[in-house]
Amino acid sequence: MNPLLRFICASCLLVSCSGKQSIKYLTDLEQENIKGRVAKLVTETYQLDSLGKLGKLESMTIEIFNELGYTTTDTARDFMEKKEVANFLTYNKNGSLSSLLTFENGKKQSKIVAEYENNKCTTMKIYDSSDKLESYYSNISQTRQGLLSGVSSYGANGKLTMSYVNDYDSIYQTGATARDSAGMPTSVVKIQLTDKKYPASTLETSYFKDSTVRKYLSYKYESWDTTDNWIQQTVFDDKGKAIKMVKRIFSYRP
Repeated sequence: MNPLLRFICASCLLVSCSGKQSIKYLTDLEQENIKGRVAKLVTETYQLDSLGKLGKLESMTIEIFNELGYTTTDTARDFMEKKEVANFLTYNKNGSLSSLLTFENGKKQSKIVAEYENNKCTTMKIYDSSDKLESYYSNISQTRQGLLSGVSSYGANGKLTMSYVNDYDSIYQTGATARDSAGMPTSVVKIQLTDKKYPASTLETSYFKDSTVRKYLSYKYESWDTTDNWIQQTVFDDKGKAIKMVKRIFSYRP
């Protein structure tokens, strides 16, 4: 799942939520621009010290893919905050998302269930740890590949809370905009891509009542495996200082 836009969780939860038979569903491997028959992907993020040397392991994400290339479990471990979030996903036969169950430190946090009408995903309902309806997504629009292009978020009382729009270059995300219930932008992300369609840089602009905060990051891809998937990336801040190193460990099916 794409970690760049965590402010818009729907972007990774609804990417395959459509029942239209004309849509060619993308697998999670295709969405993540990963080649080969991957069974497991471990992504490690390390801090870098002031000299650019490798520091502490900050976080780790473990993704398990089924034989079709869909993520069945996605576990994120934050070693700084001592927190583990595990997602368990199920799919319909046509590849559309059926449900997502989330646990934090072993305790159930939420469940998301997709609802369909005439083979079209109309609603995504979010339930809390006690299975009480917390909120839902509606007004869902998608690309021909099933990628989320727009969605509105509502509280359990039916009141609009947020709306989201995603932009793509073919199947590769290039931006996202989140707006509040009044239609005012709260966050805008712009993504520049490399010639291989990996993120070259991201610019996130967050809007607050009395201020605007911009966060710019750029990425350098330094190592590749024999399947042509990158396995080492360095992250730079807006001053060109290396601040993190990301390593990926792939396990392939024979």
